[in-house]
Amino acid sequence: MAKYTKLLLLLLSIRVLSTAADLESDLHIKVMRTLKAEPPHVYNGYAFFTFQSQTPVRYVGIAFLHEEFRKVHMFQRNDKNVLFFAYPIQEGMSHLDYRLIVDGLWITDPLNPNAYQDLQGVFISRLEFPREDVNRSLRSPLVHPAEQRVVFYFKAEPGKDIYLTGSFARWDPYLYRMEEVRPGLYTLTLPLLPGTYYYAFYKDGKRTRDPLNKEWSKSKDGQEASILIVPPPS
Repeated sequence: MAKYTKLLLLLLSIRVLSTAADLESDLHIKVMRTLKAEPPHVYNGYAFFTFQSQTPVRYVGIAFLHEEFRKVHMFQRNDKNVLFFAYPIQEGMSHLDYRLIVDGLWITDPLNPNAYQDLQGVFISRLEFPREDVNRSLRSPLVHPAEQRVVFYFKAEPGKDIYLTGSFARWDPYLYRMEEVRPGLYTLTLPLLPGTYYYAFYKDGKRTRDPLNKEWSKSKDGQEASILIVPPPS
């Protein structure tokens, strides 16, 4: 009982929960309510994919063309035995081109009739986004309390060296270099325990707070920092 009382007091002490935390909770409800596999679609800023097979499979992954198929994102399984994966839609995206990997075999998505053949003869699935989702603002940071990880995003000119710093890094300005995942969009994922953190980015040697995060504060010496709250797992 004391554990839940402390949690309630913590929540009450926070004036406004971050959009990312609210989104994470909403996505969790979506996953719990998914009773069977369904065609890929957009849900609250995410591209939501599912997979279900009549025969047992060891694993299912997904790889994207904009990542040159170099990274395989693994599906998870809910309590209804439905494999799922949610991919945050990046600002300006109009679609996702992708392939599934089922027990090592690369295939198109059997639940998605929209596919095309590239110049090498490879068939690729495509998920088109509704126009209103194309214009959806990028969210950052994205907090995943259950996994105790946070995804940071930063927009700048292509080809820049962007660094993330913060109280979790003792404000070292060059400890965490962000990866440019598409022209002008930089990202970095960090494992962070529950708590309150302060952070900023370095671009061209100059420190700046997160323009995608409305929560920020200013120190006594005038330095601005964005505020990040990682809630405990539910």
